[in-house]
Amino acid sequence: MTLQLGRAIGRETRRSLSISGIVALVPMICYQVLFVGSFNAVIVNQLPSGVQSSGSGVGFALPLPTEVAVGLAVVALLLGIGVFLVTARLFARDLPDLSSLPGNLFTRRLGRAFLSTLVVSVVLGVAIPIGFAFLLVPGLFLAVSLQFAVFAVAVEDTGPIEAFRRSWELASGNRWRLLALVVLFGAVSAVGGAVGSLLAFVSPSVGQLASLVINSVLVILMYGIIADSFVQLRGGSASATRSLA
Repeated sequence: MTLQLGRAIGRETRRSLSISGIVALVPMICYQVLFVGSFNAVIVNQLPSGVQSSGSGVGFALPLPTEVAVGLAVVALLLGIGVFLVTARLFARDLPDLSSLPGNLFTRRLGRAFLSTLVVSVVLGVAIPIGFAFLLVPGLFLAVSLQFAVFAVAVEDTGPIEAFRRSWELASGNRWRLLALVVLFGAVSAVGGAVGSLLAFVSPSVGQLASLVINSVLVILMYGIIADSFVQLRGGSASATRSLA
């Protein structure tokens, strides 16, 4: 099936501004604030005692001892895995269903899906940067071909290997259109980062927190587009599959 890119972009606002989008945005912001605040706390704690109070421009940092900050950073990362898993389930539904929040989207095979999403995230987090490091093209090719893997786990209850195969299959024949999405996401993210950098002149903490909020909104918008693309490529109707029935 050919991806209708304009349709996916046009409908992402309806997904992102739905009840599902608002519900997904709040934990998206929270997990990023927790992770960055705890990670920065670890950095600040390594600074000489004379400069710890100023943070030396590190940015937003939670007032925590190193051991607690490390543990909280790990918890925040795991929370983030769960947030992306549930967000994929919330968004990969037909538009009229986005105003509802069925409990099974939050609980269905959660343990298995969480572990599969964790494995997928780790593999993508390693493979794609390596592809970019050696040559730009392999990194882009992997980013385009595997961007539906989390959705395959979340919606179709696949394991990691099958999720990669499913994403590869869905991307086949549509990689140029999906590449346009990757480029669009990169450009929009750069603009968001620039806004945060400008605000950092006022205060590093304010700039970083603003950047996190902007980034969270952009991620939700991005997920809205990917979700619509996923629904289109797997048959056009989310209700047509067993997992979302």
